[in-house]
Amino acid sequence: MKTLVLHIPGRTPLPLEGEDRIWTLGRSSQNDIAIPDASLSRHHARISLKGGVPSIEDLGSLNGTTLNGERIAVPHLLREGDEVQLGQVPLRLGTPTQGPRVRISPNTGDSSSAGSIVLPLERLRAAPDRRSEAPETLHLRAVIREIQALSLELLEDSPPEQLLADLLDRLWTLLKPWRAAVLLQDRTGLHTVASRGPEIDEPILLARCLVDAALERKESVLFNDFGEDLGLATPSLMQSGVTSAMVTPLEHQGVVKGLLYLDSRPPRKPFDEEDLRLASTFAHLATAKLEQARMREEAMARKKVDQELDLARHIQQGLLPGFPPDIPGFELYGNNLPSRQVSGDLFGWWPRGDGKWLFCLADVSGKGLGPGLLMASLQATLEAWTERDLCTSELAFQLSRNLARNTDGRRFVTAFLALLDPATGTLTYTNAGHNPALLLHGVEPIQTLEAQGLPLAMLPGQPYGEATLSLAPGDLLLVYTDGITEAANAADEEFGTEALIALVGAHRHASLPALDAALLGELDRFTAGAPYLDDRTLLMLRRT
Repeated sequence: MKTLVLHIPGRTPLPLEGEDRIWTLGRSSQNDIAIPDASLSRHHARISLKGGVPSIEDLGSLNGTTLNGERIAVPHLLREGDEVQLGQVPLRLGTPTQGPRVRISPNTGDSSSAGSIVLPLERLRAAPDRRSEAPETLHLRAVIREIQALSLELLEDSPPEQLLADLLDRLWTLLKPWRAAVLLQDRTGLHTVASRGPEIDEPILLARCLVDAALERKESVLFNDFGEDLGLATPSLMQSGVTSAMVTPLEHQGVVKGLLYLDSRPPRKPFDEEDLRLASTFAHLATAKLEQARMREEAMARKKVDQELDLARHIQQGLLPGFPPDIPGFELYGNNLPSRQVSGDLFGWWPRGDGKWLFCLADVSGKGLGPGLLMASLQATLEAWTERDLCTSELAFQLSRNLARNTDGRRFVTAFLALLDPATGTLTYTNAGHNPALLLHGVEPIQTLEAQGLPLAMLPGQPYGEATLSLAPGDLLLVYTDGITEAANAADEEFGTEALIALVGAHRHASLPALDAALLGELDRFTAGAPYLDDRTLLMLRRT
C-alpha cells in the first residue's frame, strides 16, 4: 500500500506512516499539527492511521471540515488525490514525489571514439610533465593547481588556524617570499595566527600605514622602494635588506577579518602586481571560508537555542489546560497564542474541594524565557494552593509575596483571579493590576471590572480588594491580556479597548470558540500582516 503524504500550505509534506497513530489539527499549539489560521477552531480535526489506512474526522469545528467539496460529520477514509479543507485552509493527499528513473542501456559498444579523451583517474590527478613549457605557463599551471587544492580544503571542516597556515604554505610555494604572516583582529587587537620565515630572533615589524591600509581602507598595497617612504623605512626593514613588501586585507563582503603580509629580498626580484593579485585572491578565498565557518557556528548556536526554546514551549503548553471542563450550567473557554516560542501569559481553571472553581488569567512583565519560567512557577503555585480555603483577595496577597521572593524585583505579574460557585452563579474576583475584564450582563452596557490593587510582586505586603457579582443566564465574562488591545498595525495604531468592546458586543450571542475566531480574524485584518509583539490570551465564562 502506498504511503500517503499530507500537503499543508507553507509546510514540509507530512507522511502518514508508521504504527497506528493519531494527528490532531487545529489553531491551538497543543495540536500535533498547529495551523495558526483564524478560520480554524482550536481543536479542529483529527487524522487517524489504523492498519496503514488513514481517515479524517471533524472535531465539531465552527467552520467545518470538507472532503472533496463535501462537509463531513463522521470519519472518512483518505485516498490519494483527496482534497481536504479545514475552515479556509486547503490540504491535499498525495504520494511521495520522486525524480526520473535511470535505466542502463543494453548497448555494449566501446566508450572511446575519435572525439573522446580517455584518461585513467590516477593519471588525471597526477601533476603532468611540463618541463618543455615556458616559465610563464608553468607558473600559471602551478597557481591553478594551488587554487584547486585550496578550494578542496575550503570544503573540509578544518579549524581556521589550520586553514590560514595552509594558505601561507601555498603562497610560500608560489611566491617564494622571505617572510610571511597572517594576522586576525578581534576586540583586543591584531593577533598572529601563522607566520613563515628564517629562524631569527628579530620579529616582523609592520609599518602602521600598511596596517591601516588593509584594515581601515580595505586596500591591498605593494611597496618596492622603501627608501623614498619614511613611514615604511623602519630600522628592522632597512637592516634586514627587504626590498619589497605587500599587505592585503582578509576581507569578505565588506567585513575585514585581518591581514596577510609578505616581503622579499634579493636574490628574489621585487613583487609585481600579479603577485599582489594572487595574494589578494588567496586571502579572499580563505576569508570566505572563515566567514562561512562563523556563520555555521552561529547557525548551530541558534539552532540549539531554538531547540531548547521549542522544548520549553512544549513543556509550557503542557502546563496550560486542554479541553474545558464540563461545569453544569456554564460554558468555559480559554486560548493562548504566544508572540514568541515561550509565552509569559497564563490562563487556567482548577476545581476546589468545596465544589467551587478557581479561574486565573495572568501576564508576566517582559518577554522571552524569563517570563515563561515565572509563568510556570505561578502555575505550579496555583495548582498547589487550589485546596487552600482562600478568598481571591487573600490568594492575591499570598501570591504577591511568594512571587516577590523568587524574582529580582524587576518582574511583576498582572492577574485576574476569580472564584465561581456553580450552584449559585456567584463569582468573586480580584483584579491585581490587570486589564479591566469585560462583563456582559443582559441588555445593559458592557461593564468593565477595574483593578483592585497593584500587580503581583510589585509591592509585596500590600492588601488587595475583591468584589462579588451574580451571573445570570446569558451573562458573559471575558478576561484578556494587553497583547490583544495593544496589537498594532504598520502605522503603529493599536487595536484598543473600544474596538474589543464593540466586537464582543456584536458577537455576544455566538459560541465562545466562534467569538474567539471572530476576534482573531479581526485582529489579523487590523494588523494586516504586522507582527504581534505580545502574547494574545483570553479566558471566557458564560452562564448558559
